Amino acid sequence: MKTKEKDFIAKEGYPFIMGGFASSYLFYKKRMIFPALLSAGFGTFSSFFFRNPKRDIPVMKHALVSPADGVVISKEDSYERYFFKKETKRISIFMSLFNVHINRSPINGKIIDIVYNKGKFLPAYREKASMDNEQNAFLIEGKSGRRIVVVQIAGMVARRIVNYKQPEDEVKKGEIIGLIRFGSRLDVYVQDDIDEFVNLNESVKAGETILGVFK
Repeated sequence: MKTKEKDFIAKEGYPFIMGGFASSYLFYKKRMIFPALLSAGFGTFSSFFFRNPKRDIPVMKHALVSPADGVVISKEDSYERYFFKKETKRISIFMSLFNVHINRSPINGKIIDIVYNKGKFLPAYREKASMDNEQNAFLIEGKSGRRIVVVQIAGMVARRIVNYKQPEDEVKKGEIIGLIRFGSRLDVYVQDDIDEFVNLNESVKAGETILGVFK
């Protein structure tokens, strides 16, 4: 099942939400109050974690929007190993447990290729996470032929990267392309000139915050 724009909660969250509240009920029936409260708390947190708020997508034609909610933890040149195979501009966004974890396309275009790499589960804010952790990389080509790479990176707590797209799929700017469960990171690689709009440690919203504008 794929989460859609109209869904208030990502479908991947239902097993966690229902499991939490069902366990709470069973514990309560057995008069195990503390486990019942813990399970209810987990169900409530899961509802919060998998939320899917509506986003206002910028209409600016050459804007690159954030693919994730979180905080910008890195803006630097870095080697992109899957598609460009050279150093390009990279913007890294760290998602805490309290951020929305649904990921969105930064531009209008087509998914050219997708590469999944099974890896480790280091803390997502560490630089080594971009090389060693489990990750899923999208190569997206805009209608002008401009290409970017978006990499979903699992964190220490995250154990499941979800991808909704396949090669040759058309995507719109701000469209949902996947999610990562329970804490993670997104890297965006850009090889074209861009006027960057965001600063280090700035909070961003997926599909809404403009990371930069292509020259």
